[in-house]
Amino acid sequence: MKKTSIAKSTVLIILFSLIGKMMGFVRESMVAAIFGAGFEKDAFVAAQSATSTVSMYIVMGISTVFIPSLQSVYSRYGEEGKHKFTNNIFSIVSLLTILIMILGIVGAPLLTMLVGPRFDARTKALTVQLIQLGMPVIVFSAYEGIFTGYLHFHNRFGIAASVPIWLNLVYLAYLLIFSTKFGIYGLTIVSVLAVVAEYICVWYGSHRVGYRFQPMLDLKDEHTKQTLLLAIPAIITVSVNNINTLVNRALASGLASGSMSRLDYANKLNVLVIGIFITAITSVIYPAMSKAFDEGEMEKGKRIMNGSVRSVLLITIPAMAGLIVLAQPIVELAFMRGVFTQADADATAICLRFYTLALVSISVNNVQNRVFYSLEDTKTPFYLGVVNVLFNVGCNLILVRTMGINGLALSVSIAQTVVTWVSFTMLRKKIGHIGMRSYVKITIKTVIASVIMGAFAYYFYFGGIALLGNVGNGIKLIHFTLTVGLSALLYFFTLDLLGLKEVKDIKKIVAIKFLKKKIA
Repeated sequence: MKKTSIAKSTVLIILFSLIGKMMGFVRESMVAAIFGAGFEKDAFVAAQSATSTVSMYIVMGISTVFIPSLQSVYSRYGEEGKHKFTNNIFSIVSLLTILIMILGIVGAPLLTMLVGPRFDARTKALTVQLIQLGMPVIVFSAYEGIFTGYLHFHNRFGIAASVPIWLNLVYLAYLLIFSTKFGIYGLTIVSVLAVVAEYICVWYGSHRVGYRFQPMLDLKDEHTKQTLLLAIPAIITVSVNNINTLVNRALASGLASGSMSRLDYANKLNVLVIGIFITAITSVIYPAMSKAFDEGEMEKGKRIMNGSVRSVLLITIPAMAGLIVLAQPIVELAFMRGVFTQADADATAICLRFYTLALVSISVNNVQNRVFYSLEDTKTPFYLGVVNVLFNVGCNLILVRTMGINGLALSVSIAQTVVTWVSFTMLRKKIGHIGMRSYVKITIKTVIASVIMGAFAYYFYFGGIALLGNVGNGIKLIHFTLTVGLSALLYFFTLDLLGLKEVKDIKKIVAIKFLKKKIA
C-alpha cells in the first residue's frame, strides 16, 4: 500500500471507530443508568466474560493468523487457491465453534465457577442462565473473524471498521424500547444478535469483493492445518489483556457487591483509545507488514513497524495523561445517572487511573505481536502472553488484599509494562536493529508535552468548574469538550516546538490540502 492509501484507510477506520465508540459510550451510559452496579450487572459482566469476551478472543485470533496465511496461499496458488482456503477455513471453524458452543452451554455451571467463584447463590444462578443464553455468540464471532481478515487482506478497511456501528444500533434499540420489559435476560440475547449484525456486515463486504461460498471440507490441507495450529496460541496472545481482565473479575467477585461492575466500567473507558486509534493503526499496517515479510523485504517491514510504534506512542502517552487527570469528570459524565451513584463514580474513577497506566504498553504490544505474526511466529508472543498472565496473577494476589479493585487494575499495568519491554528484546534478537533510539526520543518529547498538557487540563477544567459553580451535565460536557480540545492543541504545539518529525509532517499535509482548496 502507498503512504497516501495507508493514511486514508487509517483516517477512515478512526472515523468509523469514533462513531462506533461514541455509540458504545451512549450504550454503556444507558446500561449503567438502567442496571447500575448491582448483582444483576455483576452476573451479566461475568457471563460476558465467558461468552462475548471468549468470542472476541476468537475474532482477534482468527483474523490475526488468517491474513498472513491467506497471503501465503495467494502468492502460491492465486485466486482459486485463495477461495478454496477461505471456504475450507469457514467449514472447519464452523464445526469447531458449534462444538465449543454446545460444551459451553452444558458446562455453564463450571464456567460460572471460573468467572465468579465467590458469587453468592443468587448471582451464580443468574450467571449460569446468562452464559447459556449468550453462547451462540461464539459461532458468529468466528465467522466475523474470518471475513474481517478477508476484507483486510483486500485492503477494504472501511466495511470492517463499521461493524461496531451495527452492533451498537442493535443494543441501543433494545435499551430504548425493550429493556424495561425483558431486563438483563434480553440484554444477553441482544449481545448475540448484535454480533450477528456484525457478521452480516463483513460477509456482505466480502461478497462484494469476490467471495463466494462453496461447500468444502479438507482436513488434510497443509495451509489450513498450519493456520489452525497458529490460531491456538494467537487467540490466547491477542487477548492477554482480556485474560487479565477475566482473572481480575474472578477475584473481584469476592469483594463488595458492585466491585466487578466498577472494574468493568473502568476497563472499558481505558480501552476506548485502543479501540479507536490503535486498532486503526494495526489493522492497516498488518497486511502491508505481512506482505513485506512474506516477500523477504525485511527492511521495509521494519520501517512499517517503526512508524507504527511511533504513531502509537504519539497517541497513547497524552491519552494516558488525560485519562489520569480527568478520570473523575469522564466517569461522572459517562455513567453517573439513574442508579449509578456518586460512590460508584468515585470508585470507578480511581480504578480507571490505575488501569490507564497500562495504556501505552498494551498498545505498543499490539504492534509487537503483529510483527511476530507477520513472520508467522505465534510461539514467541504466546510465551510472552503466558508470562504476562502469570505475572498479573502474582501481583493480583499481593495487591488485592490491600488495594481492592485498584490493586487488580494496577496488576494489569505492571505485568503488561514488563512484558512489553521483554518483547522488544525478543524482537531485536529475531530481526536485528528495531530503532529503539527513535522510540526513546519520541517518548521523551511526548512525555514532556503530555505533562504540560495534563497540567493545563487539570487547572482549566477544575478551575472552570469552581468558577461555574453548581451547573448541570450539559454545561459540564461543553466545558469538558473545550478542555480536551484546547489541551490537544497545546500538546501538538509543544511537540512542534520540540521539533517532532510527525507533527511537521502533519503540518505539511494540512498546508498542501489548504493550498489545493485555495487554488480550486
